[in-house]
Amino acid sequence: MSIGVRPATLGDYAALVALFGELDDFHRLKRPDFFRPFEGPARSWAQVGQWLAGPGTTVLAAEGEAGVVGLAVLLARPPAAFAGAVPRKVIELDNLVVRADWRGREVGKCLLAAMMDWSREQGATHVEVAVHAFNRDVRRFYERFGFSASIERLVLAA
Repeated sequence: MSIGVRPATLGDYAALVALFGELDDFHRLKRPDFFRPFEGPARSWAQVGQWLAGPGTTVLAAEGEAGVVGLAVLLARPPAAFAGAVPRKVIELDNLVVRADWRGREVGKCLLAAMMDWSREQGATHVEVAVHAFNRDVRRFYERFGFSASIERLVLAA
């Protein structure tokens, strides 16, 4: 089994939308108070096209013999406005999704390695990812790759 990672194209749109759909279903199941069903595709053609057009953004597609089986959305984050912040160029790993029937086959690890290569090519000093508290398995996955906690966001309904 061979996994290749490449920049996605709009020709991958249907496969990307299916992967985003899996991600959105998972989030709705775990946090229906935050995530709701919606009409239409999981991400619009225009949104995906905008990510692919850059600059500083991309979507990586992981391919196996079954076609596109994973994706990673990478977004350049604006520099901190706070004068006391150390200047950093941050790439945000906005989403990483592996098709359910391909999990456990190192697709995510391949995507993370390609994400790091792409981020370094962009001149990034750091890569960050936010993980919902209910998603402990994914947090452990990122920690095994070398990510560590920086800040924890607490939420209180008003």
